Amino acid sequence: RKLKIASITSCSNVTGIKTPYFEVAKLMHQNNGFCFVDFACSGPYVQIDMHPNEESYLDAIFVSPHKFLGGPGTSGVLVFNKKLYKNLIPDNPGGGTVSWTNPWGEHKYIDSIEEREDGGTPGFLQVIKTALAIQLKEEMGINNILNREHELVKYVFSKLENVDNLNILASNQQERLGVISFYIDDLHFNLGVKLLNDKFGIQTRGGCSCAGTYGHYLLNVDQEKSHDLVCQIDSGDLIQKPGWIRMSIHPTTTNQEIEFVCESIISLSENHKIWEMDYNYNKKTNEFIHKNAKPLEEEMVKLWFAN
Repeated sequence: RKLKIASITSCSNVTGIKTPYFEVAKLMHQNNGFCFVDFACSGPYVQIDMHPNEESYLDAIFVSPHKFLGGPGTSGVLVFNKKLYKNLIPDNPGGGTVSWTNPWGEHKYIDSIEEREDGGTPGFLQVIKTALAIQLKEEMGINNILNREHELVKYVFSKLENVDNLNILASNQQERLGVISFYIDDLHFNLGVKLLNDKFGIQTRGGCSCAGTYGHYLLNVDQEKSHDLVCQIDSGDLIQKPGWIRMSIHPTTTNQEIEFVCESIISLSENHKIWEMDYNYNKKTNEFIHKNAKPLEEEMVKLWFAN
């Protein structure tokens, strides 16, 4: 191929396992290719260096600051080598992207790439908050963050890896960031997430974490089984759709908090068959709803327009 691009994650958002992206970048550059790295998962915790040496540089990176401490409400970040930019016209022309225009159809776009590609009123508040979130990360110290992550991950594995009916994905790789996904035998992941929330106030995420392809390998789903699952899903039967429960650990998590989380998960593995009797399954949404739950969201919306 004339154009070769390796667009990879710096770290799996399912297992927390790091990708050797500098090695990938070196390989791509030796073969006249480019390397783009997504730091959405690891960005809040690791040092981001786009130029470690002459061969292993990163051509572009993507960062999602909303995952940083203090980051909700921030804007996404794209950083790339300006040599890659060939656009004569902005991707989204708008206010503030031209130096001048005239009535005869002539115009000139401004030279600054950042401003040219940011038509209209910029997200000032979002950008300021992004900068503050990154500043907070730097003040916490990368080494402090990683050391604490290591402590927490080690503790979680010591508590959960020997629970009989609990399966940690890629459990053979404990050298990871604080992302641990698991499933419990005979427990639907959406019900597990619901029970952790309702019983213990612990918020996790159920599903395939936007990583369905990787999930095939993690859950040992072969092509025949995958095809059968697709047929069921396409027919509206979602109950067999594979997934897991993902917990994310932050370095600010205290010892008491992580102990509570682990004990709660163990309790879930022991009692879910009893607790699930209090829930109804909604086959249209693939969700579980407590039998005594009130439609709070619907009631709230009605109240907004009541007067």
